[in-house]
Amino acid sequence: MKDNADRLLESVVEKVMKSSHIESPSPDFTKMVMSYVSTKSTATVYQPLISKTGWLIVFGIATAFVIYVYLSTGTDTSEWFEAIDFYVIATTNITNFFSKLKLEQVTSYAMLVFGLMLCAQIPILKYFIDKRQRKFS
Repeated sequence: MKDNADRLLESVVEKVMKSSHIESPSPDFTKMVMSYVSTKSTATVYQPLISKTGWLIVFGIATAFVIYVYLSTGTDTSEWFEAIDFYVIATTNITNFFSKLKLEQVTSYAMLVFGLMLCAQIPILKYFIDKRQRKFS
């Protein structure tokens, strides 16, 4: 049954192909397409978000601020520095916090495998991204 259907389909396709005629484009088709493409395409020019003069202004303001702060403060401490309570930082013992933390052995292994897989994936992803960029440039 399938062979008969295939033969019938083949004969129909042959009849359609014989009755159709080949269409060809006009003689200046390529010239018209190329002129259309060349007029429509424009190159994208890279423009940074902050120009060089903008960076120079930001750098100059930051430098002026650092110089102002350095020259305006003497050897004495300023008021805002005295308002910070460093006693909380000095009395907090971070090692005590981590010593109370108990991890199961399975969790430790899972974290170790996750870290190793992450370290393995970074060079692989970098290779594929570099390969894709080379293909488009």
